[in-house]
Formats: sequence, C-alpha cells, structure tokens
Amino acid sequence: MTDAPLPEHLRAGSPLLRGHRAVVTGGAGSIGDAICRVLAAHGADVVVADIDGARTADTVAAVQAAGQTAHGVVADLTSRDGMADLVTATHEAFPGGPDILINGLGHHLASAGPFEDSDEEVWHALYEINLLHTMRASKAFLPGMKERGWGRIINFSSVEGIRSAPALAVYTAFKAAIDGFTKSLAVDVARHGIRVNAIAVDKTRSYQVDHYRMPPEYDRHVPVWIPAGRFGEGPDVAAVALFLASDLCSWVVGQTIVADGGTLSAGGWFRTPGRWTNSPLLVQYFEDPSVTAERPPGFR
Repeated sequence: MTDAPLPEHLRAGSPLLRGHRAVVTGGAGSIGDAICRVLAAHGADVVVADIDGARTADTVAAVQAAGQTAHGVVADLTSRDGMADLVTATHEAFPGGPDILINGLGHHLASAGPFEDSDEEVWHALYEINLLHTMRASKAFLPGMKERGWGRIINFSSVEGIRSAPALAVYTAFKAAIDGFTKSLAVDVARHGIRVNAIAVDKTRSYQVDHYRMPPEYDRHVPVWIPAGRFGEGPDVAAVALFLASDLCSWVVGQTIVADGGTLSAGGWFRTPGRWTNSPLLVQYFEDPSVTAERPPGFR
C-alpha cells in the first residue's frame, strides 16, 4: 500500500498524450482515421501516412480541427522509397522522430483461394503490406525513442493470425509473424521505456472488408456471429490503441490485444434464437420452424 498521489495520466480529465508525436500508417483507413482522431483528442500531434490522398487530407483536417498539428504523407509504404519518404517527412515535422508509431497498414489483397494455386508474387505482396513495412518503420523510429527513454509501437495483427483462416494461408502466416515480431522486439526494448504491443481485429468495418456491408434483412444474423451483438467500428479499436499508446500501458509488454467483439473467445460457438450451438444451420434455425421443432428440447 502507498499514499503516493496518482500520477497525472491517471487523473480524471487529463489528456493522455499531451506533448506526444505520433505516426499512423494506414492512417486514412476507417480504423486508422479513428485512431488519428482519438490521439489528437488526447493531445498528440500526428503524421497521417496513407496511399489515398483524399482520405489523408480529410484525416489531417480532422486532427487540425482538434487543435493539434497534423502532416499528411501520401505514399506507397510497401516500397522502400515510400517508407523513405515517410521517414524523411516525419523527421522534418518532428525533429528527433515520433514517440508513438502505429503500424496500421495491412491487407489480405486478393489472396483467397487454395494455397497450391497461389504464387510467389502474391506471397511477396502480402509480405510487403503486412510485415515488411512494420519492420522498416520500427527500425527507422526506434533510435529516437531509445534516446528519449520513452516510446510506443503498436502493430496490427489479426485474429486470423491466431486461429485458422481457410483459403488465406499466406495472409495468416504474416499476421502470425506480426505477433512473434511484437513479442521479441518488446522484450528487447522494454528496458528503454518503450512498449511494443499489437492489436488483433475481427468483425470491424473497414474499407478492406466490404463484405460486412450487407442488406438490412441480414442484420438479425449479426448477433449469431458476434457475441457483442454488432459489428465493430473504428472508434472501438481506437480506444484500445489509445490505451497502448499512453502511459496507461506502463506494464503491458509484447502482448497482442484482441479486439473482436468476442468472436475468438467464442471459439466457434454461435448464439441462435434458442441456444448456443457449435454446429450452426442458420437458414434452418431462422427460416424453417419445422426443423427446429423436430430437434430434442435441449437442442432447439
């Protein structure tokens, strides 16, 4: 027990990131944009890096509207030249580099299908967009964090890197690699006041997963798939990123925080109108009462 006062970052109403400087890659995506806005709301200046110029401009404007400095970098961060552009622009905006790096860029591309039908060109593209840029950015900005004795690196994994994802073997391999990279880098740099962690997302609306845009008649199925009862939105994930980017994350090292509305914890169980099941036949449950009526009472 101690009578010491709470540190400032634990006091009500205290901006968690006042005076900090952040780089967010994929910063103009639906999740990345929400992260940039939340960081700005808590006092951080932000470099927004994305390949989409119009969306980048919108996110920069939102950060500035919150009263913070914002710089947009429009570049293909999967390339060496694009990453070099980001590093140069960031050091011009933030001499000494950022305190916070959020490696939010990632994509499954058009990789779905049998592994034996894929080719090395696709493998390499998945490597560049899911793993290589994360290592490049971390290498570029770590020295400044070490020098200052404080830093936060947040990588983006996926639940698909933890469980299986049929027809996405190569994508999941690189997402699992993010988890391994996060753990090992985290223990290497923790003594320097740097915290490295990851976020694994599922069932969250983003530009890359437009299959979540479904006709209204499918809304009733969503609570079957997601224990939380709805799809996630950018701010849901941004709240996790805020924690990991701040001094609140003083004792969390090398972890992958799952933000998925409970899908991973459910472990293949689904909530139907009458019960939980690990063998869902959704059309029968919803559309054919006679099928349900034929099942034993404990299995309806």
